[in-house]
Amino acid sequence: MKPLKRFHNGFTLIEVLVAMAIMALIGAGAMSILNSATRTSDKIRIDGSRLNEVQRAFLFISNDMQQLSVRQVRDEYGEKVPSMKSDLQSSAPFIRLTRLGRRNPAQLNRSNLEHLVYTLEDKVLLRTSYTFADGMAENMGLKRPVLKDVESMKISFFDGESWHDYWPLSDDGSEGGPQLLPVAVKMSLELTDYGIIERLYAISDKVSEKKT
Repeated sequence: MKPLKRFHNGFTLIEVLVAMAIMALIGAGAMSILNSATRTSDKIRIDGSRLNEVQRAFLFISNDMQQLSVRQVRDEYGEKVPSMKSDLQSSAPFIRLTRLGRRNPAQLNRSNLEHLVYTLEDKVLLRTSYTFADGMAENMGLKRPVLKDVESMKISFFDGESWHDYWPLSDDGSEGGPQLLPVAVKMSLELTDYGIIERLYAISDKVSEKKT
């Protein structure tokens, strides 16, 4: 009588090694996909945050431009300051303006005028506001960063006939003087990541006033 043959169920060493190699490849592929998805998610989050910063900055500027006032203010020495004035040739280019609609939630006895200065310092666009429109020293303003990574700022002013790189067009009360606002203002900001972003703001129809 022949002895019964014993069959052992299992895997050979080669089969085990092949299975391990396949699992390693699957794991490596899964990790690569996970890392890629994580990087994509982080980039979307960072880009979204940056986009919100840019949009918020231009919203601030737009609100200020839409509520411009033609009223001249006085500096700390009592000298008249144009309702809008720019200097884009200095090391810290700026534009100063006076606007209406200053918030007053506490119902304080104060003017609704707000004098503002937008300036570019160390690649940061800053918005400086003053508690009072008149008589405030330069160092008494509340300075807040509006947008970072700004390489340059360029502003052009349209008087109804042509564009200019400065405002006011004259320092006296003559035509185009400090008592008038430009018809439109074009602002260009060169950002480190987005390049040049340009916005055009319609300000007034003061051309008719210039002819009167």
